[in-house]
Amino acid sequence: MNTFKPNDKVVCIDATPIPIGAPNNTYQDFEFPNGYIEEGTVYCVRSVIMGRCGGESLHIVGPYVLLNNNPVPWNGQRFQKVERNKEKMKCT
Repeated sequence: MNTFKPNDKVVCIDATPIPIGAPNNTYQDFEFPNGYIEEGTVYCVRSVIMGRCGGESLHIVGPYVLLNNNPVPWNGQRFQKVERNKEKMKCT
């Protein structure tokens, strides 16, 4: 299980255009003003919210979701943390 935190870099692993974890809403209830997330694209985590079922949900920099004109986070299952390259992190 991923444990996300603000400023983490995450890559989208599931860009299926069906809302995850929103059984009482239809796709038409959602709006994507800045477009939809794209599989393979790296995003920065703005904030993390614990979901009702214990999973994590993410607000990311870039594409966002509106449900009935209210901002809602992306389901964390759609993302995976980007591992930092330890060689790039070495101090010289």
